[in-house]
Amino acid sequence: MSRLPPGFSPARSVTAALLSLTLGAGSALAVASAPRTPLEPGLVTPGLPQAGPRTLPPTGGQMAAPSGLLADVTPTTKLLASVSGLRDLIRAGTLKPDAAARAALGALVLKLRAAQTLGPQVSAQAQSELLAALTPAQEQALRAYLRTREARVQALLARTRIATPDGPVSPARQTLNLLTPGGAAVVSALVREPGLNPYRADSVNQEVLRSLLALLER
Repeated sequence: MSRLPPGFSPARSVTAALLSLTLGAGSALAVASAPRTPLEPGLVTPGLPQAGPRTLPPTGGQMAAPSGLLADVTPTTKLLASVSGLRDLIRAGTLKPDAAARAALGALVLKLRAAQTLGPQVSAQAQSELLAALTPAQEQALRAYLRTREARVQALLARTRIATPDGPVSPARQTLNLLTPGGAAVVSALVREPGLNPYRADSVNQEVLRSLLALLER
């Protein structure tokens, strides 16, 4: 798949300000403060955008997408979030997969990097493989970490209104933009092309895979 040209959205400066506040507490604090109660099945657990250059196309005004379109991209954004969160927890030393889990997760990373497309079904399957490599306690730690990030972003959005030249952004779209690694550019690209593989088209998610694989190979 060819790399798409760089671009920036009109709401990016506001998004960057929110992200600087959101990420300030650090990974360890997020894990320490996360609730430790059993989690509901099907919990949406997207991760936060990571710093880095964008290689996805400009999005223009971030208009609210129909709910059906957001539902189509949710399996992929959940996968992006889970992989990013897993990387953060392993890097912090909070989550320590054993040798078998490292091998399974490393194979999944290589498969994601090589896939020409993702899409809802492939992303959901990859998400299942990721969680299956973890122990129940590790899975709960990952979900709790991501849920804490989501709660922090929603608290920030409750105090902040984001608008673009095309009008206000829907709360659901705002949340997804802020919680997806790669941000609004990745979400908009997935809305236009649900089968897009951000691990091939977006430098932020490429770096997530690279750094996770390096951690797993230690």
